[in-house]
Amino acid sequence: MRIVSTLLVLFLGAAVPPKKGDDAPPLPPAQIVLRIDAPDAGGPWKMVVTNKGDVPVRFAADGRLLSFEVPKPEDPYGTKKKLKISPPLVCKLPAELRPTGVVEDRAVMLGPGARYEEVISPALYCFGDALAKALVPGATVVAKLGFAPPARPPKKDALPPPPFIAEPATPRPNVAPLKQIVSEPFVLPAAANFSTAPADAAPPSDDPNSPRIELTGPTRVDTANELTVGMTLSVKNVGGRPTAVHTRRDHLMFEIDGPGGSAHCGAPAERRNVPADAFVPLAPGAARSIDVWVGEMCADMVFDRPGLYRVRPSIAFPATAASSTIKVWSDTVTAKEPVLVRVKQGRLPFYTTPPQVFGPSP
Repeated sequence: MRIVSTLLVLFLGAAVPPKKGDDAPPLPPAQIVLRIDAPDAGGPWKMVVTNKGDVPVRFAADGRLLSFEVPKPEDPYGTKKKLKISPPLVCKLPAELRPTGVVEDRAVMLGPGARYEEVISPALYCFGDALAKALVPGATVVAKLGFAPPARPPKKDALPPPPFIAEPATPRPNVAPLKQIVSEPFVLPAAANFSTAPADAAPPSDDPNSPRIELTGPTRVDTANELTVGMTLSVKNVGGRPTAVHTRRDHLMFEIDGPGGSAHCGAPAERRNVPADAFVPLAPGAARSIDVWVGEMCADMVFDRPGLYRVRPSIAFPATAASSTIKVWSDTVTAKEPVLVRVKQGRLPFYTTPPQVFGPSP
């Protein structure tokens, strides 16, 4: 009977869960550090990810997984005393551009001390007007790289579900995977002050009130793919006297700088014979609009890679031999500022080269 009692006590003792202090401590996170080198607010910036730990990790080397938290600009007409702090603005890519998981050909091994670098354009992420205006010198920005944590935190000692931005690459890891890496806050400095005159400065005129034509376009165009790149341009007489112009879409030209390099679109006819009645008078302050599908003037491969493009339009005005009571404008005019075009999808992949790791091998 005494033996049975002893066995019963041992059995009950084994069934009692261990004390809370006896639980194994959770694994520390992998020591992966994110840094953004931002020489000015306009970019380009450099994303640097470094493995500061002693365990090799599998890392998703994909800048499309970046997001930025930017403080909301203060309202100059608001009250000085704020009742609460406004949440920061979040800059990130749209769903069409941002991967939902780790893209296999972007996965690399980061050994201890190794790093990955990628040049990024902040305008690609902070694309809207409000977001772009928040990227001002003096703004404090926090960068995040990876996947949002789950809405419900995992149970104690349980890992969150994949995907992970970084996870240990050892059979028996002593560090935990990471869904997201957060940078230290960084302050945007002022842009360098260059004293060079703009390349398209108008030549001096003997008549200060002479007509002067300006070409302007939208600040940004967010478009689905290479087949939908379009914009509305404005031809305006900002001078003091009227002029006559002949505007057609095939007079337009575009200088394009994109992920795949530079391109030129459009070739106006140099010796087109335009009758005098085809010219339209343009009074001081008056403007004419031109709706143009840029894709029809460019080769098929110009916009076939998703990403950010800088498109600078020009328009060549033809002359006429017929006499006129007002000046006929015949000079080529180039827009002072390029149009930022964000193409969300394309036939080619986002990246032009595979990821490269610097430093020690795993």
